[in-house]
Amino acid sequence: MTVAARPHVPRPSEEPHGGPRRLVGPLAALDGRLPGVHDLLLMQCPSSLRPLGGGALPDWARQVLRAHPWVTVGRAPAVAGSPVETPYPVRCTRDVSAAPETWLPVTVRGAERGQRLDALAPRAAVARTLRPEQLPGRAALLPAGRVASIPALAVLAPAGQLIADHRLAWGPIGAIGYELATGEPVAGPLSPLRLVLRAPQPVSRRDALHLRRALSRLRVPVQAELETRHGAVLLAEYAASPLSLTLLTPYGPREVHDPWFPRGR
Repeated sequence: MTVAARPHVPRPSEEPHGGPRRLVGPLAALDGRLPGVHDLLLMQCPSSLRPLGGGALPDWARQVLRAHPWVTVGRAPAVAGSPVETPYPVRCTRDVSAAPETWLPVTVRGAERGQRLDALAPRAAVARTLRPEQLPGRAALLPAGRVASIPALAVLAPAGQLIADHRLAWGPIGAIGYELATGEPVAGPLSPLRLVLRAPQPVSRRDALHLRRALSRLRVPVQAELETRHGAVLLAEYAASPLSLTLLTPYGPREVHDPWFPRGR
């Protein structure tokens, strides 16, 4: 007797811009690792976020998180334990396999200019995570007309081809990255293309200069940063070969001579 095949039912993780998974926690959503700067997190319990400045979430942030509970990981240290005035959200179902609570630095992005909120998010409430490297392929999930109308989206593939010549892992960040992750049309016709280039090993000044010149020929402004093991430095600044560079770290900017071996002040 032939048994009929069961129809394939997409799991939540297969949905292009789907909602939170039923099981949450670092093992389910983060593959056991802490998220890095620029990662996008889908929150199971958006109300569990705690503004860094204290107090309650502003109304605009509540509205944004209710519609699209995505936040961006910021460049700041994670906080272990239970910070003052940040009790564990009782409305969240905690994964029993989760480690002791870790609070992640995140930013909530609003629709209006200036609507940015720095907050702490409980790691156990993370339902899904997307790294910048996972986002370029998601352009196919957007309407073709949308990609054509936003120059920064239209040049994403050509930018990737230029970066591929230098064998660097990369991904979009900022408004373009947020739109690719969430499907929410937040980018505009004048939005720049912001990129993070993973550079755990040193990149020569010559290669950086060639890449910067190639990216500058695209029809939109490109703002790229080299992410080293110690922090990030702007590609344009590094390619210009100054004696000192500004290295962006979780503990603030540092003036260094070499972003891969930061021995500056």
